[in-house]
Amino acid sequence: MRNFDWNSKSGFLAALAKRHGRTSSFWSSESGLMTIMALFFMLIIFTAAGFAVDVMRYDRERARLQYSLDRAVLAAADLDQDLCPSVVIRSYLEKEGLDQYLVGDPVVTPDLCGTSEVTIEGYRRVEATAQMDIGMHFMQWWEVDSITTSVTSVAEEAIDDVEISLVLDVSGSMNSYNRLENLKDAAQNFVQEMVDKTEDGKLSISIVPYATQVALPDYLVDELNVTGGNAFANCINFESSDFSTTTFDTGATYESTLHFTHWGEYDKRPDNDIVYSEICDIEESREVAVLQKDPDTLNAQIENFQAGGNTSIELGLKWGLTLLDESFQPVMANLAGTEIPAEFATRPSTYASAEAMKVIVLMTDGANTTQYQVNPGYRTGSSDIWWNDDEEIYSYFDADSNNFVWEDVPIGEWDSYERWYWARETRQQHAYGNGTYRVYRCRDYRSGRCRDYDYSRHEDRNEAGSATELSWPDVWMTTTRYKIYDMYRDNLGSSFAYDWYYDAVSSVGSSTKNTRARALCDAAKANNVIIFTIAFEAPDAGKTLLQACKSDDGAYYEATGTEIVDVFASIGSSIRNLRLTQ
Repeated sequence: MRNFDWNSKSGFLAALAKRHGRTSSFWSSESGLMTIMALFFMLIIFTAAGFAVDVMRYDRERARLQYSLDRAVLAAADLDQDLCPSVVIRSYLEKEGLDQYLVGDPVVTPDLCGTSEVTIEGYRRVEATAQMDIGMHFMQWWEVDSITTSVTSVAEEAIDDVEISLVLDVSGSMNSYNRLENLKDAAQNFVQEMVDKTEDGKLSISIVPYATQVALPDYLVDELNVTGGNAFANCINFESSDFSTTTFDTGATYESTLHFTHWGEYDKRPDNDIVYSEICDIEESREVAVLQKDPDTLNAQIENFQAGGNTSIELGLKWGLTLLDESFQPVMANLAGTEIPAEFATRPSTYASAEAMKVIVLMTDGANTTQYQVNPGYRTGSSDIWWNDDEEIYSYFDADSNNFVWEDVPIGEWDSYERWYWARETRQQHAYGNGTYRVYRCRDYRSGRCRDYDYSRHEDRNEAGSATELSWPDVWMTTTRYKIYDMYRDNLGSSFAYDWYYDAVSSVGSSTKNTRARALCDAAKANNVIIFTIAFEAPDAGKTLLQACKSDDGAYYEATGTEIVDVFASIGSSIRNLRLTQ
């Protein structure tokens, strides 16, 4: 660093003053002293300002180099990036005119550039260093020509431990406008992308298809304390309090949803044939897929989706959150190695440990609609309804009259030889198929009824088949609610039928269901569960609910048509943890 010669500079000033004839006055005057001091301070200020300019320029160039390298490394670490990371970094820096400052080759883990094709291992870490000599302007006076800066940037993208529940609407409206097929494409692409870009064993995905109810696989029901139900019922009726928490009490006893059909006035199923819009569906394609990692297993489930039924968003949410909740871990431990992969025995992880990111993807094309369920008193025990399977004939025992009504057995039969009708009594003493019955000559047979019996002329008839009394679960399994109502109305009167209709089945409306869904979302967010919501061509009521449930503004999506594929792709990118670590 150079030193200023203050003596020589003072001589210069003295000579200058003498030349003007004011040498002595200049040196002796206070104004001369002040001028020297002013020049001195100006020199200091000028020097400091120059240093500041050089420092600012250094910081600017260093920041530009760091920023450019950070961007390059982030792009190279992206698992969506198909190019070799080192090529990406050099390309980014070259566009900024900084590629000559890159020091050596970037360090890539795992090393993907040994072959012509870059493969994805579910994890990528990229580290690069750049060094630049930044030229000085003012510091050169002190023989400082440049200052060297070195910057390092490290980025990685990886899905650490992630637990995902896809809660997907498969209600009847999904049959419209190719929605179901578009959903299948979107969900399958999402599953494949997430699995491809995740280290094995770090990602578990559950699929919860919901409509009026949520159907569970047999192996899951076997792990729970469930009472009631019938042969086809694998759904659960939750209590109102169950919707205020994400917890599932594995020690509690839950009421099974009876498999029954609310719709279809004239539909009865004597052969247990399954019809549309069941309250609790039995098709395997409608069942929950629990903590899986194999994309083929998950995507086969998605491919087999069938749409039908009402919409119960809160039930889909309840099960989606249950499969993420720490309270359900004992159940998963029992299923590990058989129904779910062995490495998921400790899942769902505890909230406090923060071992895994927990994610709900909630999608609907509609809004909550009415849900029906069978009331106590009509869930168990004898029904007083008898069934003759051979002849497909119902009989009903009327306890008030202590006799039977035979549904679908004609009162009269025409005798072409005698040219009259034989008619039986409307009420009988046993179910059809369990004995014989007597017919009488009818003098006045009209509109299916005998108005004048001739009891002196009679014959006995044998009954085909045999009848057995059905339990209420069996009745619901084989007969629609409207069919039972219709049978009661025709034989026991409208008042009896009406009372039974509303005593036997109750409903939960959309307002209550929306309140339950909001409570679940609040409980989930309190546990740091991330909730992405997708309104897929949904009405305003559905959008409002999904907006209330989302984790933040960036977690709510609206989509129409094939846009849903891009929405799921965007959610997948959000879940993946791309970040700078240095």
